[in-house]
Amino acid sequence: MLDTTEHECSFDHLIHIVDDLTTAMASYDNLGLPTHAALSMPGFRNAAWGIDDARYVELAVIDDWDAASGSVYGETLSVMRPTIETSATPGLVSFAVHVPDAHATAESLRDSGYEVSVCDIRFDDQVDGQDAGFTEVFVTDAPAWFPFFISYSPPREVIAQMRAHHRVTQGGDSEPASVHGPDLVALLVHSTSPSHDARLLADLLGCELRGTTVALPGADIHVERMSAPDSAPGLYGFTVQRAELTESPTLIAGATVTPATTRR
Repeated sequence: MLDTTEHECSFDHLIHIVDDLTTAMASYDNLGLPTHAALSMPGFRNAAWGIDDARYVELAVIDDWDAASGSVYGETLSVMRPTIETSATPGLVSFAVHVPDAHATAESLRDSGYEVSVCDIRFDDQVDGQDAGFTEVFVTDAPAWFPFFISYSPPREVIAQMRAHHRVTQGGDSEPASVHGPDLVALLVHSTSPSHDARLLADLLGCELRGTTVALPGADIHVERMSAPDSAPGLYGFTVQRAELTESPTLIAGATVTPATTRR
C-alpha cells in the first residue's frame, strides 16, 4: 500500500492511443474538449486535451515502434509496449497518478512487496532553473490497466503556475478551463471481478473505496462488471461534466465519453 501520509497522490493524465491523431483531435474538439498538438518525433506523435493547468488527456499515435524506441520517450514506451499491444486499441490504455516524489514512491512500493520499474526522462532545456523532465514508476506485477506514478521537474504545481501565468498574459482567464468549462470527473473500467480489482487499486493508491469506486483526487475510478461477453477488462471510457454531450455516451477512437449527468 502506498504511504499517502508522505506521498499524496492525485490523477495526472489519461493515455488514449489512436490510429489517426488529426481525426481524434477533431472528435474531441467537436465535443467541446479542446485539444492542442504537442510532440512530434520519429515514430511517435501526441496531442492533449488540457483539462486544467495540471490534468490532461493525452492522445498518442505510434507509427513505428523501432523509431520511437530511440526517442527521448524510448524507455517509458518500451515499458508500456506490452500493455499497449495487448489492449483494445484504438482506445484507452493507462493513466498516470501524480506523486510529489516518484523515487520515494518507488521505494515505498518496493517495501510493500510490489515489483516496479523506474524511468527518468530528461530534456535538454531548463525550466525555472531546474532540469526539465519527469520520472515515471510502473508497477509491473499489477493488472495491465493499473496506473503508473509520475512526478515532474520542476514540480507539477510550479508548471501549473507557469501555465496560468502564460494564459493570463495572453489575455485569458485567471482560472483554468475546468472551473466553468468541461471537466473530467471519472475514469471508467471494465472488470470480471469489480470488487476485487477496486479493492486492489484502492490499496495500491491508499485511496478511499466507495463500493467499487476508488476515490482518487482529480478523477474517481468506477470499476464495473463487464456487460458484454466480448468486452475486454480495463479502461474503456471517462465521464465529463459541462461538455457538449448528449445524454447518450459518445465513442471516440475506441473510448466511451459519458456525460456526468447520466451517472450522478
